[in-house]
Amino acid sequence: MMKPLYIGAFVVTVMLTYGLYTMKHEVQRLESKLQSLHKQLASEREAARILRAEWSFLNNPERIEKLTARHLDLTPVPVHRISTMARLPFKEVSDRADIPDRAAQTSSAKLSARLTRAPKGASR
Repeated sequence: MMKPLYIGAFVVTVMLTYGLYTMKHEVQRLESKLQSLHKQLASEREAARILRAEWSFLNNPERIEKLTARHLDLTPVPVHRISTMARLPFKEVSDRADIPDRAAQTSSAKLSARLTRAPKGASR
């Protein structure tokens, strides 16, 4: 009568021992994964901090001004080139599909004629 009870207790003990053993290893695996994720998060934060510092250096207005002066041939806009909206030519709008091509040709012809014309007060 006691023998089946001992066998049952032994089987339950072995099953609980195996379950505890596998749970221990699963917890260790998850803890190592958590540590690696923490390390990865710290390295990503460091990389983001470095990138923010580089971005602020690259967007420094004084640095951009020096690069502009070195690489671009920019000059101030002459006063005679400044105009108002009233002096700009307006493009007529139509429902026909071929109008933009004709309008572009017409406006380019007007522009070329305007550019070839002598300025007021100048002699040819």
